[in-house]
Amino acid sequence: MKKIIIGNNLLRKLDSLFDFGQFSKIVILTDTNVAKHWLSVVKKSFKQKTPEIIIDPGENEKNIETVKMIWKKMFELELDRQSLLINLGGGVVCDMGGFAAGTFMRGIDFMNVPTTLLSQVDAGIGGKTGIDFIDIKNGIGIFKEPIGTVIDVETLKTLPKREFVSAFGEIIKHGVISGREYFDFATSKKPEEFDQNALIKIIKGSVNIKSNIVKKDPKEEGFRKVLNFGHTIGHAIESLSWKMEKLLLHGEAVAIGMIAESYLACLSRPTYNLGGYATANIIKRVIINAGLPTKIKNIKTKDILKMILTDKKNISGKVNWSLPKKIGEVEINIKVPQEQIVKAIKSIII
Repeated sequence: MKKIIIGNNLLRKLDSLFDFGQFSKIVILTDTNVAKHWLSVVKKSFKQKTPEIIIDPGENEKNIETVKMIWKKMFELELDRQSLLINLGGGVVCDMGGFAAGTFMRGIDFMNVPTTLLSQVDAGIGGKTGIDFIDIKNGIGIFKEPIGTVIDVETLKTLPKREFVSAFGEIIKHGVISGREYFDFATSKKPEEFDQNALIKIIKGSVNIKSNIVKKDPKEEGFRKVLNFGHTIGHAIESLSWKMEKLLLHGEAVAIGMIAESYLACLSRPTYNLGGYATANIIKRVIINAGLPTKIKNIKTKDILKMILTDKKNISGKVNWSLPKKIGEVEINIKVPQEQIVKAIKSIII
């Protein structure tokens, strides 16, 4: 894992945090929402010229057409293989920017500067990049780590409350994976009740948990699959929500996915000695306390099942689940009968 810097008021001195002199050119990728608040701050921190590429915001922009536009701009700006792309934004910008950089001229370096709490604890680290394709979330992508990640909690001041709360879907998941100490601290208050110092502690905790897992298994060949808890059903309902009037944010979908998959662990307990209802109830309680959703409307069980089968983690059409045994322990590569999957899915549909 490359250098990760976490703190406050970092964007105003970004140029001093890394050796940027090694790059022939530096270009900033951001979206229109982030640009209004933070683009000029970052540009002023650099002594050299740093042109920008600005895209429209939102998950619906995370597609190959937007990437084509980014590649075109990179050629127009005459980037070469010694250039650097700085991804300034949320998960969409970090995922898509990493993919665009990792494939441009067979790969140039990029840096992530995540500006949302969700991207600070998830997409901004870990080396996964990608875009959505034919309604499959992150269906196309590559593994490529940024040269570094700068996390400035000052950017959270401009984050809408719903997006801020959504991040706790991933934060709670990290707690379920890591153990009671982090889990208890990160769920001890409602998200909006944590002060800046506590948020930095939570972000550092999540970053350390994910970084340590990624170090052991950078390309998700084994142990890293624990990070997928809540994501098999979560990604399915998130993708299906894109066709609805109000789409789910990623952390919201993961929260609902954890509810369903915790129940699936209960159903599978006799076979795999997984977590029981006590563990599932704890997870549900902290999700409710965080203000995250626990159910989904207007989606059919059969559609969720179909979407689950497109999941990247499947092998030969078999779904590999990551399910909790207890708080602090998640088992991977669990295979369960379809009737149990159906029952778990139905438990989250209104």
